[in-house]
Amino acid sequence: MRGDAPRVAALLAACEAADRTGDRRGTPELLDDWAAPGIDLAEGSLCAWAGPEPVAYAVTRAREHADPVHEMVLDLAVHPAHRMRDVLARLLAECRRLAARRHRERFGDGTPLELHTRTHGHQRWLAEALDAAGYRRARGYRGMRIDLTAHAQAHAQTHVPAAAPVLPPGSALVPFEDRHDEALLTARNAIFAGHPGSVPMTPETWRHAVTGNPYFRPGCSFLLLSADGRRVLCYLLTTEYPTTEYPTTGAAAAGGGRELYLANAGTSPELHGRGLYRAVITHTLAHAKRLGYHRAVLDVDDTNTMAVGGFYERLGARTFRTWTGHVLSVPTGPTRVAQPPNGAGAAGDGSPTA
Repeated sequence: MRGDAPRVAALLAACEAADRTGDRRGTPELLDDWAAPGIDLAEGSLCAWAGPEPVAYAVTRAREHADPVHEMVLDLAVHPAHRMRDVLARLLAECRRLAARRHRERFGDGTPLELHTRTHGHQRWLAEALDAAGYRRARGYRGMRIDLTAHAQAHAQTHVPAAAPVLPPGSALVPFEDRHDEALLTARNAIFAGHPGSVPMTPETWRHAVTGNPYFRPGCSFLLLSADGRRVLCYLLTTEYPTTEYPTTGAAAAGGGRELYLANAGTSPELHGRGLYRAVITHTLAHAKRLGYHRAVLDVDDTNTMAVGGFYERLGARTFRTWTGHVLSVPTGPTRVAQPPNGAGAAGDGSPTA
């Protein structure tokens, strides 16, 4: 399928024109996605074709660990002209069989499997197809934007509590450097141990998805280090995409400008409630403004304590998009994978045609 990346990118562009989700992956972004650990295009992808052009696409990403459930991620797209009910039902059924087979190869039949995907608020067609296929709507997410222009930032600051947080004695707030990478990954895995759906990240996955990501912005990513410099107490990591990934309407859209995505954050559990994350995020926003960014963007889980409590609204953040997480529990016993009808050919890398 790698050779088909330009045509799959064109499919995603047609989907984006119809759905307006902000997914603007081109060929380089797709190739980077497909190089991620846990993705096997030959064994873990599906592509349906109408003549020489792909009209539906799906890729599964296996995880390194099951704790105790293996949560496999599904990325899929269907061309707007081919979103008929029977086409969607067949595609999702093939994805389910594909996921079960990959899961058995990695974890056997004794480990539970869940298939996870999400829909944008504009993708009602897909949400309804997932409902019909037995997925449950598990969680909600909000995309939020903070305007960093002078007027908006001044307005936002009126909501920030006047008392500055008391940082741990000797701690230092510093930008990310590669020498902190190992300690940062250790902190991330410790902070999210036991969180629903979270598993430890390996150094390979961490580098590919986070600190080795070509869109990662180390100079605008900050760590709060312990007095001895060996522990990361709190962190906020950011990315920036070459095009506007998160389209809006109104004056902000007309104004254009750079957006900084607040991608990853965490605080050591024993330090919760001390205002450390507030110190890190306000420092990051001020630094981003000095560097000429016009907006900061983040995605927030609706069950997040700070999201429920209005923390981000007090920083001036406003919701501009919504997402829903969908989950399917998949039986992991042996199943027979249906063959393509009428001897239909495979995708470019040998993937079955849906």
